[in-house]
Amino acid sequence: MNKQKAILILLLLIPLLLVLFFFGPFLLMGLNDSSWYYSEEIDIGHLDYNSTLTNAENAGYEVEGSWPWPGNFSAFEPGDVPEVRERFGSAALVENIRLNYDENSELMVFICEEEAEEGQKSEQKAGTGTCVVISNFSHSDPESSLQLSEFPPDVWLLEKFGLLFGLDEKASEKYLKALKKTAKNQTWDAEIQVNESPDFPAVYAYLKENSDESTYGSTVSVYTYPMAGFGPEEVFLKDGKRVGSVSYFVPEARVVTYDKENRYIVELDASGKVKLEIIMPPGSSGDTIPEDEYQAVFREIFEELGLSPEAVGSFEFFYSSSQVW
Repeated sequence: MNKQKAILILLLLIPLLLVLFFFGPFLLMGLNDSSWYYSEEIDIGHLDYNSTLTNAENAGYEVEGSWPWPGNFSAFEPGDVPEVRERFGSAALVENIRLNYDENSELMVFICEEEAEEGQKSEQKAGTGTCVVISNFSHSDPESSLQLSEFPPDVWLLEKFGLLFGLDEKASEKYLKALKKTAKNQTWDAEIQVNESPDFPAVYAYLKENSDESTYGSTVSVYTYPMAGFGPEEVFLKDGKRVGSVSYFVPEARVVTYDKENRYIVELDASGKVKLEIIMPPGSSGDTIPEDEYQAVFREIFEELGLSPEAVGSFEFFYSSSQVW
């Protein structure tokens, strides 16, 4: 190659390199732009959560989220409580139960996940059973022990032990004594482990009978599994004061499939709440899908999941695009 040809090639390459330098990032962004459709959440009514996801796997769909159950997940079965099953579905579990003596002190129970304190007795085995905790929110020093004067009255605690675990007075006194003893060696609150699981139907009946209203809100889940976050909490009130509360875990999952490179997502939970989404491939900014086409895909998905295909017509879809031009 002679010198003149080399100079000519260099002169041609320099403008091309300048164009790529200044406009290349925008060209790449254009290729990565995409469009998507999404719906608001709709309650489609009762569904058999586990069967729905089993059907999804059998149909070859991807299943993402909090099912199948993580191996180390622990919570209480709610038992035969129609109100809970109707609202949250058959796969819902109870994360914790709180019984309030007054605005400052409460008794809480939940499944133990941590090892017991050294020296605890056989009814407080490490990593097993139910944790029972007494807290007083007016206790100002988190580094100091909870004083016995900060406990609810003995008669109230004995009654609640009997309610929670179906214990007689002697067994309740045993657990109360253990709580008072362990408080001296712990900070902030007093905690023991017991072998019994709470009788949730009895506790729920007590909360209903001793309250004049209940409200639902969200509480941060103590679990970090996919899609876990804010679980529903039912708070029971009497004359505006808190009697107790129950935090539930309602499992959620995403069912995913593809059609013409478009990603179709059905996001659902055990209570029957469903959201739908379509994510189009990179470079699809500004592209659309005919409504009858994407609704037909979702109807087929619903049918294979064992859900009513007609329910798809209840969803209103919104379109969005990440186009940057």
